[in-house]
Amino acid sequence: MKIRTTAAAALLAASALAALAPSQAFAAPQAPPCTKKNIAYLDAQNHHEDAEAKVTAAEQALDRAKADRAKVDRLAELGEALDNVLTRDGSDRARSVAYKIHPEQYVLAQAVWKHDAVASADAAVKLADATEKELKDQGAQGTLGGNRAGEYVKVLRADAEKARSATEAPNVEARQADLDAARAELTKAAKAVRPARDTYRDCLDKLVN
Repeated sequence: MKIRTTAAAALLAASALAALAPSQAFAAPQAPPCTKKNIAYLDAQNHHEDAEAKVTAAEQALDRAKADRAKVDRLAELGEALDNVLTRDGSDRARSVAYKIHPEQYVLAQAVWKHDAVASADAAVKLADATEKELKDQGAQGTLGGNRAGEYVKVLRADAEKARSATEAPNVEARQADLDAARAELTKAAKAVRPARDTYRDCLDKLVN
């Protein structure tokens, strides 16, 4: 009898609550206070971290482009050095070699100016071949300039192969622009973190106080 009376009372109470607040019976759970502000703060932090990662990637890409350009530029420097050792030798044979290989030097300089890695490497090899041929044909191999020119030819061939794969050489300016844009975005993202954090903290303070 006592159990039945208790069960009946519980059923009556539940019915009364349902009648008083029928709209709350199936209401969706409410998010805790400050949830939206917390999410905004976390989003700002994520954006800042992503921006930092983009800056790092852009810096690495610029470094690769600069390294590639340096490899290509060195071929032009070697071509000029080769011309100098021949023209400053003082002998007619060495100067004749310098005159004969001038067209190949010009082609190399133009390819390097365009930052074309493959064309520069090809031109460097052709310059090396032409220099070897003219040194032999002109009998300049025994001169001081001829001997030094032979050394430059070896270096020119080796560096040409290093430069052949330097395909990022033309992209230094573009990679610099990418880095500048990434840094600007990072600055913007960094400035957005503190306001989002302060807004979230203010919300929490109001709850506590």
